[in-house]
Amino acid sequence: MLFPFLLWESLLFGVISSSQTPKKLFGEITSPSYPKPYPNNNISSWDIVVPKGFVVKLTFWQFDLEPSESCFYDYVKITADKKDLGRYCGQPGSAKGNHPGTREFVSKGNQMRLKFQSDFSNEENGTLIPYKGFLAYYQAVDQDECTHGNAIKEEEGPQCQHTCHNYIGGYFCSCHPGYQLQKDQHSCKVECSNELFTEASGYLSSPEYPEPYPAELQCKYSIRLDKGLSITLKFLEPFDIDEHQQVHCPYDQLKVQAGGRLLKEFCGKVSPGIIDTNSNEVDILFFTDESGFSRGWKIHYSSERIRCPQPVPWDEFTVIKNPQPVYQFRDYFIVSCQKGYRLTEGGQKLASFTAVCQDDGTWHRPMPQCEIVNCGDPKLLNNGHFNYVSKPGNNEYQSAITYHCKKPYYHLVTKGRSDTYTCSAQGSWENQDGHVDIPACLPVCGKPDNPVTSIQRIVGGSRANPGNFPWQAKTLIHGLGGGALLGDRWILTAAHTIYPKNKEHGMEAIGRDGEALLTGDEEVYLGHTNVTEILKLGNRPVRRIFVHPGYKPGNSHNFDGDIALLELKEPVKLGRDVLPICLPDVKNNTFYTTGYMGYVSGFGVEKNILPDHLKYVALPVADRTICQQWLQNNNKKTMNKTMVFSENMFCAGSPSANKDTCQGDSGSVFTVLDPESERWIATGIVSWGIDCAKGYGFYTKIINYLDWIKKITGEKTL
Repeated sequence: MLFPFLLWESLLFGVISSSQTPKKLFGEITSPSYPKPYPNNNISSWDIVVPKGFVVKLTFWQFDLEPSESCFYDYVKITADKKDLGRYCGQPGSAKGNHPGTREFVSKGNQMRLKFQSDFSNEENGTLIPYKGFLAYYQAVDQDECTHGNAIKEEEGPQCQHTCHNYIGGYFCSCHPGYQLQKDQHSCKVECSNELFTEASGYLSSPEYPEPYPAELQCKYSIRLDKGLSITLKFLEPFDIDEHQQVHCPYDQLKVQAGGRLLKEFCGKVSPGIIDTNSNEVDILFFTDESGFSRGWKIHYSSERIRCPQPVPWDEFTVIKNPQPVYQFRDYFIVSCQKGYRLTEGGQKLASFTAVCQDDGTWHRPMPQCEIVNCGDPKLLNNGHFNYVSKPGNNEYQSAITYHCKKPYYHLVTKGRSDTYTCSAQGSWENQDGHVDIPACLPVCGKPDNPVTSIQRIVGGSRANPGNFPWQAKTLIHGLGGGALLGDRWILTAAHTIYPKNKEHGMEAIGRDGEALLTGDEEVYLGHTNVTEILKLGNRPVRRIFVHPGYKPGNSHNFDGDIALLELKEPVKLGRDVLPICLPDVKNNTFYTTGYMGYVSGFGVEKNILPDHLKYVALPVADRTICQQWLQNNNKKTMNKTMVFSENMFCAGSPSANKDTCQGDSGSVFTVLDPESERWIATGIVSWGIDCAKGYGFYTKIINYLDWIKKITGEKTL
């Protein structure tokens, strides 16, 4: 029977259509062929769907359908939320039909259905005036799901157990404090088993406080703060937990745990007041049974940094900088010592000390100690010593020493500074000017223990006694020669003892300052007047040789620049038999005046025989003009080329005195006694002559070479 009905309907109606509008926030719907008259025998429907969280609002801007009783022929039908919102037809002001006018049709959900149906004739009373149909607009309007509150039925919309919050396109539910939203996103339940508080201060309370708390609670509130903080709990009024008069907290109870240990259990109406937990980890446990109407509790918790004990110095020398009345976690203190004391910890010296208050209320390191500064043993003075001004052997702060040299062979050179040194607060020995460099003990020159006191004759001259000429050196380089000690490591001698005249010796290898190559065969002896004994004392190895650049070994008639210096590898120890000679003052030419008496010592040839003992002779400085004339006369007799007698030389002796130096004395020095300083001064170096004891001797004038000598040796060494 169903089939014939469907067949009849298809014959009766020419067109059947159905469509769904896209999920837009607005749109329009028109009757078929609008604005032309709608067709006969038409059934059309539209399903309007907007996004969830919105409702549909529909209004008709044009509506012109054939009017009929109860809209039997042509009509528009609106349905939403499974309800019929009306059947409409007619024209504005028509007597029949049901015109929608300006009415707004609003759904409760996000869908609305519009159905249009026309019969076989789009005319009224047989006239030929057709009806145009309709034009409708729809729009999505935000649905306020919360307007019905909690009384709305499930089929009519959402239901929030506690609080509903609307937003454009939807809503959400929330719960009262102490409750948590369940998985259905609508219902609320007390969930207080994992409440965590990490702020430095805050509030926590029983659910619904100060209203009665729910039944069957198992709450755990945990406060976890950074280490080094101590939590304080303050219970606020009212405090009301169900109790039993005879049994302690049998029904509901509140427990406070700190650092994992139980502090106390509470119930009743008496507030616990303030609890200092001394911990950064506190748990509040709250259990209730199935009944009760108590109002619960509320806590304000706060925190402060944990305190460390007040630091106390060990002694009066320990100083705490800027002390505080209270020290808390992460505070620190700095320790220093009074002047002359230094920080130590565990026997180790400290450059500085800082202690920090730890999170457990202890200092991260113990208080240091201040020990008096010890400067250690004073520096040793070469050729000298020091004496303690204060207690012997006391090297602590403010102890004092004085330096002394071994007299009479060395003298103290302080460069204007004090010879007293004090142990300073910095741990070093310093003089009153703050200098740490110790003075120097330099050789005393020209002060022999046993100076020559009488003038002697020369050839066959006097035998020197120990201490007469302690600067005398015996050299063996290119044959026998002499020299004189300068300072404690330099030997002054003649250049021709190193590079003899007219011999192949490679002097072209000499450096810019006159430094010459060593052969390794150089021998220097010091310290005795007896040849056998001086050799027993041993050779003094040579470190460097310097020959004056003005010396010309290829010219046998010119001994200009006949001066050289030997530097010993090790300084010599001065004493009675070893003492340096002094150099002249560059401004003093008095020693070169005619007749000024000087002494020359040496191990040279005497009567063609090498002596076994040091000899010396006294010779006067001769007149330059006379010496020059004597040279010219002698050369005329012998038909020899005249020797050069330059301004860098002077002559001494007399052709008639039968006194002179001889072979082996070359390099020895001509010395004079300075009456003002009472020191012996080297004014000349034995250089050359014509035969022994038959005329004048010629000497290198030392005063003309002082700059070169001091440049090579350094002034401070002489």
